[in-house]
Amino acid sequence: MKQELEIYIHIPFCVKKCNYCDFLSFPCSSEVHDVYVKKLMEELIYRSVWCREYSVSSVFIGGGTPSSIHERYIADILETLNKYYYTRPDMEITIECNPASVMRHKFSTYKKAGVNRLSIGLQSADNAELKMLGRIHSFEEFLKAYQSARMEGFDNINVDLIDCIPMQSLKTWKKTLRNVLMLKPEHVSVYNLIVEEGTPFYEMQQKGLLLMPSEEEQSAIDLFTKECMDKYGYKRYEFSNYSRPGRECRHNKGYWTGVPYIGFGIGAASSFAGVRWNNIRDIQKYLALNLKNTDGPDPDLKSVAEPVDEADSVLRTDIQKLSRTDRMEEYMYLGMRLTEGVSAEDFRREFGAGIEEIFGEPLKKHAASGFIIKDGERYRLSDRGIDLSNIVLSDFLLH
Repeated sequence: MKQELEIYIHIPFCVKKCNYCDFLSFPCSSEVHDVYVKKLMEELIYRSVWCREYSVSSVFIGGGTPSSIHERYIADILETLNKYYYTRPDMEITIECNPASVMRHKFSTYKKAGVNRLSIGLQSADNAELKMLGRIHSFEEFLKAYQSARMEGFDNINVDLIDCIPMQSLKTWKKTLRNVLMLKPEHVSVYNLIVEEGTPFYEMQQKGLLLMPSEEEQSAIDLFTKECMDKYGYKRYEFSNYSRPGRECRHNKGYWTGVPYIGFGIGAASSFAGVRWNNIRDIQKYLALNLKNTDGPDPDLKSVAEPVDEADSVLRTDIQKLSRTDRMEEYMYLGMRLTEGVSAEDFRREFGAGIEEIFGEPLKKHAASGFIIKDGERYRLSDRGIDLSNIVLSDFLLH
């Protein structure tokens, strides 16, 4: 049986950068869209020789704004993937969409191409808040896009939201969350705003012009989110993610449980065959790559940490061969993001050592403080532990 593999496709293009966004994204002409997608498909073919003993279980097309490019490009990318990779019949294929750049004919093309999950970036149901965030759509445009997706038969939709944003109140957040949950999406992601350096929000914050909710109001917003989600039948399965039963995002769960993944396109991250790397971020260098596939014998995946040719030496940056210690840290740091936590039995099977033997001190410390709970052979963060996760999880770094 072939090993599971996840694929991430990065589409860096967007109509306009949002005020909070520090992702690798930028506006570009349709001519650049065309040459970029062709190079991305070349990269898929080029890398396929590494993946002959793997089967793709999920694909996530993110950005940027993937829905901002012509829908035929998405179909071409997925056709290339299906031709050169083993794909599972139940493969989850997600595409991120902006409500301002999707119309019903795009949803129709996505569905015919195999997309079976949508992630629609709403962020807020309050038009004043959307304008402040720098979004290019209104709540009414989101409703139209959501309805169009349902009419095309999409039965697995995520809605992205951001809370604790400038000028937000508990009252406006209640309105946003209730308006979204009444639509009954299968999945809702709720991210706390983080003001990142290099964004317009960061510049405003440095000048004292960013009016953020108080700590008390942020706590009230977080509490209401948990209570409201539970009331409407959504289970929190990860720090920022809620779903109806059985509708968790399989792709993201794979990241948190150690499923190998390869990212394609500029800036995409990968963790595969015990090696981690990032693709180059410079689009001009990416487009200039001479990526040639070979139909020779299966490559030795023990050498993934070394460039396979001149093009690969440019394409991949920050290459790191993961040590046993690195992998144990990731098992804890990522796995504890899930509300079900980590399994001591799985840890012993994977590393040949007891979880208490390696991480006994932080487990004991945070269990005593109530931040970690032991359920049978599993360890998980309490609600308070999730709130303080940056502090708690930093104690599981062994280096």
